[in-house]
Amino acid sequence: MKLTTFLKIAIATPLFAISIAHGQSANDGTLTLGMMLVGVDANNKPYTYIDDGKMVGFDVDLLRSVAKEMNLKIDFRVQDFSGLLPAVVNRQVDVAAGCIGITNSRSKMVDFSEPYLLGILSLATLPGSPITSEIESVKGRRIGVVQGTIEDTLSDQFAPGAEIVRFPNVNAGFLSMRSKYIDGYLIDKSQTDALVQKYPKIGLVSAIDLTANTLIAGYPMQKGNEAFKAKFNAALKTVARNGIWQLLYEKYFPTYPVSKALPTDLKH
Repeated sequence: MKLTTFLKIAIATPLFAISIAHGQSANDGTLTLGMMLVGVDANNKPYTYIDDGKMVGFDVDLLRSVAKEMNLKIDFRVQDFSGLLPAVVNRQVDVAAGCIGITNSRSKMVDFSEPYLLGILSLATLPGSPITSEIESVKGRRIGVVQGTIEDTLSDQFAPGAEIVRFPNVNAGFLSMRSKYIDGYLIDKSQTDALVQKYPKIGLVSAIDLTANTLIAGYPMQKGNEAFKAKFNAALKTVARNGIWQLLYEKYFPTYPVSKALPTDLKH
């Protein structure tokens, strides 16, 4: 799941703005007064992606609602998934988004919002792949992951004995699978479903679904920015409890039970 995962070293990474530039600090806890800057991977459907020139997705729409609740404007900054946490650490964005899993190693670099999503991982394959429905079949095979995702971090657990091949984004790995460079692709289940829907004739399937109920997603933000974190969490809880979260979830994940995706803390 993209829950997506998680980074090793914070290096300065250039960001490309969809809209305006930012300052250094602000009274409301944001880098730019009145504006929430959000780092996203634009190839991370259904969480953060571009459709008809517009940034859309579950996280995008949810954060628009959160920003509105906080009386903030919102600006999305695009880069590869592996650069999102460094962007937070280096104060290039206020928040990163894209079903980013909460782990101990990441929590040493950044603070996280309240958990807002649970997920399921998928080992996607194409016809002719040697991988079967048995997890043992991945041993010795080339398995793709998106660098920095939860699948990358926990690849030893979810693809034991496999040779792990890392890609900068979902599309890059998918193209490599189509060219038979990798035997399978360990990604979020919803991403597999999105690819199946987009390419219905190529025979893409989820050979193995891997439940990851202990893996939860949150929004990374700068460490120690307690005022912003408190306001953000309050707004996130409000949009979860007033029905917006569920409406967006049903829009972007129509085949998944809501009860298995919303963390307990947001239900009350």
